[in-house]
Amino acid sequence: MGTLEDWVGRGWDDHAADAAGVFARFGEGVALATEPRHAAPLAALVVHVAGEHLGRWADGLALLDRIEAGTGAAEGTLERKAIDRSRAALHRCAGDSAAESRCEAASRNDAFPPASNRVRVLAVAAAAMLGQKRVADARRDFEECVSLAEYGPSKDDPAARALAVTANNVASELETRAGRTADETSLMLRAAEVARIFWGIAGGWMEAERAEYRLAMSRLAAGDAAAALRHAGECLRIVTENGSDPGEAFFAHEAHCRAHRALGDAAAAAASRAAMESVLPSIADEGFRAYCAGELAKL
Repeated sequence: MGTLEDWVGRGWDDHAADAAGVFARFGEGVALATEPRHAAPLAALVVHVAGEHLGRWADGLALLDRIEAGTGAAEGTLERKAIDRSRAALHRCAGDSAAESRCEAASRNDAFPPASNRVRVLAVAAAAMLGQKRVADARRDFEECVSLAEYGPSKDDPAARALAVTANNVASELETRAGRTADETSLMLRAAEVARIFWGIAGGWMEAERAEYRLAMSRLAAGDAAAALRHAGECLRIVTENGSDPGEAFFAHEAHCRAHRALGDAAAAAASRAAMESVLPSIADEGFRAYCAGELAKL
């Protein structure tokens, strides 16, 4: 069965294609979670799979109870706060506001403003509700996150990263959603913009350029190829200024290629595709290089 870290890693690898299968194996993960440090990573996977993918709020809460018992995460510790924060998000999605408030209060970290913790709860809830096609609820919680973050979280404030991650994931999910509505398109673009702002706070150059890539893809999905090209250019500029990592450059060129095609510029699109081909052999990781080759073949 391996270590808890290995089990959680496999869960994240498998969940997108087989969320129900990962959920069915959670008993194995709970059995491996025997120390307080195991609580947060397993709780995060539980909330994502049971909530965002399956909408099984009560079952997710039951698993969090088992994680608390197995890890011995004591009240008031950061590990217990992680569990309670996950509980608060699931209770919110289930509509139990009293339990949500109780768990959120228990999960607060006095090192950061109360708004920081609220952002973290709402960000998880927004992503979960979007996964369950509750678009209006997701938008409400997402916009409340953005409003609360006006206090100005710094790089070391976990709210900044939580909002950046959720915003990126919301935009990415909506880009590929079949039959996307106008409201979903609006949320997609808003999320991509917010992701760029908060990755600028919480991340480094790589997160910033990937957020520009996300903006390019979202703008393309919305039919705004000119704006997509601008963001693709910013993505490549950041990559170039930071050493031209071949994997990052590959996808910056891809964004250019797709934007040029959408604008009807076949010559520029061909040049961008050629640039993708030129950096492909320099990608060191064999698995990632194979993935990139597959993406290149689509163009």
